[in-house]
Amino acid sequence: MSSTAKNQSRPGANQLKHLYQQARNPPKDPQTSYKGKTVLVTGANTGIGYQAAVKFAALGASPLVIAVRTQEKGEATKAAIIRETGNENIIVIPVDLSTFDAVKEFAAKLNEQVHKLDVALLNAGLAMPSFTKGPGGYEIALQVNVLSTALMALLILPKLRETAAANGTPSHLTFTSSKGYQDVEESWLDSSKTLIDQLNTEEGYSDQRHYMMTKLATMFVLQGVMDQHSDNQVIINAACPGFCKTDLGRNFSLVAKVFMGPIQYFVARTAEQGSRSLVSATILGPESIGKLWHDDEVLEPSRLQATERGAELYRETWGQILTILNKHIPPKDV
Repeated sequence: MSSTAKNQSRPGANQLKHLYQQARNPPKDPQTSYKGKTVLVTGANTGIGYQAAVKFAALGASPLVIAVRTQEKGEATKAAIIRETGNENIIVIPVDLSTFDAVKEFAAKLNEQVHKLDVALLNAGLAMPSFTKGPGGYEIALQVNVLSTALMALLILPKLRETAAANGTPSHLTFTSSKGYQDVEESWLDSSKTLIDQLNTEEGYSDQRHYMMTKLATMFVLQGVMDQHSDNQVIINAACPGFCKTDLGRNFSLVAKVFMGPIQYFVARTAEQGSRSLVSATILGPESIGKLWHDDEVLEPSRLQATERGAELYRETWGQILTILNKHIPPKDV
């Protein structure tokens, strides 16, 4: 049996039952106006990111900034959103989260093209069937889901804070995460490695565990940014869309896709339903800071986070992320 086959995730009966119920009880569809607000959505050309962008546009976002890998994909996405909503105030800024340089270039263009930023939804992400190094030398899901996302958050935070000060009301920074991070167990962690080093090591790779551990690292990014900017000028939180019919597994084998197809058909939410949580997370108040929004509820930290080991893991992980990003961030933004 191949390593990819070994890695394929097979939900148990209880989990399938839970997903079935979840799919039939989607979160509320947000109706709050975003008129006059500048909204950024990364990973906006597909899946829940696209559906979130459509919702923001329909609710009046002006302008809506969509960040996708290429200008061509961005223009196609822009045209589709205009067709669906009639909102033509859309700016396309390409970004490839597989490299730090592309993130820095994106942040510079964003700063040039918009004079304020009310909402940022950092949604772009990857799930990989096997260990794959990216062009920056890091495992690609670690690079995209954690390191580049952390860099983008730190680079756009000054604009969010400036906007909050000018408006007299908080701006919002929301990360797309997964409730699955709460299933990470201490026994999964290699005591001889940091979390970042473990995520960047091929030995013992498991697609499902790796994905959930990148989401734990994302929650540590959220906590780190929050701890450094704790004056509530920016509401910093995360949102879980639930199990949805998307192309997140586009890099998996045909066998894996055939296996998961019927499961998605019967027990997954639509991308539109999942996107509701992403959009509604950006209207929450201080009660959501540092926490995960899922199914119209603010969740408490995971069992691991609440332990001394979890606190130690956070300090170690965030410290290493800052060390990696240090040369890419102006001192005033750290």
